[in-house]
Amino acid sequence: MLIKLLTGQPDYEKALRYRRLACLALLAVGLVGLACYALLVPRSGLGDYAQGFYLGAACGITGGALVLLLRTRYLQTHPAARRQAKIRETDEREVHLVHTAFRWAGIATFYAAAGALFIVLPLNRDAFTALLAVVLFYAAACAAIGAVLARRG
Repeated sequence: MLIKLLTGQPDYEKALRYRRLACLALLAVGLVGLACYALLVPRSGLGDYAQGFYLGAACGITGGALVLLLRTRYLQTHPAARRQAKIRETDEREVHLVHTAFRWAGIATFYAAAGALFIVLPLNRDAFTALLAVVLFYAAACAAIGAVLARRG
């Protein structure tokens, strides 16, 4: 869903090409994760949970990227399926639902992370700093994107 949102173009053929590039980039991220798991993690002394995270996240990202890449390739080579997908993805109600879902998910994530700051601070200062950085990044990204969209519109 996120890739569809990021690669949405008026020209559906062009959107599929961008989507394929986004899938390849996501596949590269997953393969880097697998390479790190194979080459760096065994000698790192990380705990089992961290090793599991590397393997699970890398496999999940790689698998998801492959599925999206195959689906995109299928849509590029089958005109009837491409027409159906274009109708589904460009439907105004569907687009509105996706945008609304992302807006509310962003709001919920921001407030959950801000609330978690109060819980995490007395437990682990490094986790607090990382979470604070995420909250500040979200706020800065929201402000910057808002400014860019205001100039365009």
